[in-house]
Amino acid sequence: MLVSAAPLVAQNGTSDTVLHTTSRLVIVPALVQNSTQEIFYSLHANDFLLWDKGIPQKVTLDETSNQPLSLVVLMQTGGAAVREFDKYISLETMLAAMLGNAPNQVAIVNFDSKPEAASPFTSDIAQWTDAINHPDPGDSGAAINDALKFALNLLAQQPANHRRVILLISQPQDAGSKTTAKEITRITGETNTTIYSLTFTPQMTRLKDALKEPAHSNAPLNVGNGSYVAYFNLAEPLNMLLDAMRKDVSTEVAALSGGEAIRFGSRNELDASVARIGNHIRNRYTLSFRPSAPDPGFHPIRVSLIGYPSLTVTARNSYWLSVQDEQK
Repeated sequence: MLVSAAPLVAQNGTSDTVLHTTSRLVIVPALVQNSTQEIFYSLHANDFLLWDKGIPQKVTLDETSNQPLSLVVLMQTGGAAVREFDKYISLETMLAAMLGNAPNQVAIVNFDSKPEAASPFTSDIAQWTDAINHPDPGDSGAAINDALKFALNLLAQQPANHRRVILLISQPQDAGSKTTAKEITRITGETNTTIYSLTFTPQMTRLKDALKEPAHSNAPLNVGNGSYVAYFNLAEPLNMLLDAMRKDVSTEVAALSGGEAIRFGSRNELDASVARIGNHIRNRYTLSFRPSAPDPGFHPIRVSLIGYPSLTVTARNSYWLSVQDEQK
């Protein structure tokens, strides 16, 4: 949701550069859990603190029970993914449970060196059973960033009142994309999309097993005038974030958006992970705020709780405010 704001004018002697920015509603889904990873309910807006570039913001807690869900399931079919197809046998059933009833809707996108055409958004995921449970093998590519951009653009066309979610099932590293990590960071932040990733490689050492280990935050990182909390080392300066994404895009993009990254090694673990993600999507708090300093570009944010030291809150750690340059 965008609301026009006054332009920023820079004098340069012979011409003026007018930077048209916006003051928009930033959506911040937040998951609150106790030490045993049980979801904690009954919090109110004044229980949350949110900083944007170190500046406290006025937060609203929105009602999400009547908010439709638009979900894109993004499935890698190329490269190493072929060896994982036997684990997808019951995936359609698990996704149907995650989706729930209409008006919630889902689109399926398979990708290898490029994304395939998306299935139309539907509330009946059973229409795509074969494409989900028995996908056709792709080529040797794994263009995750290109596929994410494709999915994000699909979601950008959905109604503004929909919750926008991507479920990415892939290896951790991108292979062959033309889309940059910076583009993904920008579009994810602009579209208020939450990304969950299910990673099938056993080689990951940094990716915690979210089914067994409690979520945690890294120590605050002091940047400029602000103190930003990093989830998975992401709420840092933009260049550090982009470097992390180049090494492990599937995990880092989930943390960037406030989602979760989960590793699976078996069919049972995949089913349990999808069920877990579905539960978390349904039971997240939805915070929103209008930036008090709508500077264009990358905005690190931090969310914490007041008076609940035993609880952990997981939320997106950044958003992106675009700007349009015009020469007068």
